[in-house]
Amino acid sequence: MPETNWNKINQFLTFAFGIAWATALYMRFSHMLYGSAESLTLVALLYMPAPAIAAIIVQRFFHNGTLAELGLTIKNVSRKWGFFYTPLLYLVCFLGSLGMVGLLGNIFHIPQFGHLDFSNDHFWGFIKETLETQGKSGLLSMDQVKNMNINFASVLLIVGILMAYIVGFTINLPFTLGEELGWRGLLQKETQHWGFWKSNLFIGSIWGLWHGPIIMMGHNFPNYPVIGIGMMVLFCIALSFVQSYIRFKTRTVLGPAAFHGMINASSGMTLLLIASPNELFGSIAGLAGVFGALLVLGYILIFDKKFIVEYRGLEPPPSV
Repeated sequence: MPETNWNKINQFLTFAFGIAWATALYMRFSHMLYGSAESLTLVALLYMPAPAIAAIIVQRFFHNGTLAELGLTIKNVSRKWGFFYTPLLYLVCFLGSLGMVGLLGNIFHIPQFGHLDFSNDHFWGFIKETLETQGKSGLLSMDQVKNMNINFASVLLIVGILMAYIVGFTINLPFTLGEELGWRGLLQKETQHWGFWKSNLFIGSIWGLWHGPIIMMGHNFPNYPVIGIGMMVLFCIALSFVQSYIRFKTRTVLGPAAFHGMINASSGMTLLLIASPNELFGSIAGLAGVFGALLVLGYILIFDKKFIVEYRGLEPPPSV
């Protein structure tokens, strides 16, 4: 087994955590409200790209390597895996999370999971509440839309899935690549020789903890700023197994970045489809999302054991 380059890993983690957490500290001591335009700008431009910035600094300037060695390449990528199978795995994760809410919330009536509600009353009730919060309630006439013979939630589900696919490969891609070049690029390359399980447990734990400061400010789990960090770690571990699979099957780090973008694009949909959930249980980043990711892991265990066995020796994508 190759020797682990802890010097390189520690250099990467120092920059990835340093840039992101310094941004969070600035937001905290500036008394910046999380969710404001100013805070979201800082998160988008400094916090989220921190792993990619760290990977570029360490790979290019400290170790004279290429970014293609980290998977940033479009040469010899698998288009079939990129544009067909990756969206299918997203569907399994997303619909699996909704299915868990339906099973445990609607059928077994566990209140923490909320319940799936495709009624127009729930859909437009949420829209109305959101507009009222923003002071824009006059923009929408409830009586007019309620008389329309359309199930808006069902339309949203279909259109939302298609939009998540498009957004994952376009608008969200630069932002999610800001994370994935670090996690599925440098960190996966440096821990691949540990094997499938140990490598992804490590990456997922680091990935989840890295979110810590913004979780405490209200990201994903606004009612659980401390416990939410633990939930984020669990979610990131489960998703890391899926992401590493996509990383090697697509033969580019752009594959998991697109998948990551699809998952991010789905979070808003769940608010319109799931009524009264506890965010630790019935959200895409909660236990429901963990279940969706574990469905894909189950597929790998049953139908592609060879990938797990050969994980240590899988070749990185060819250089550009």
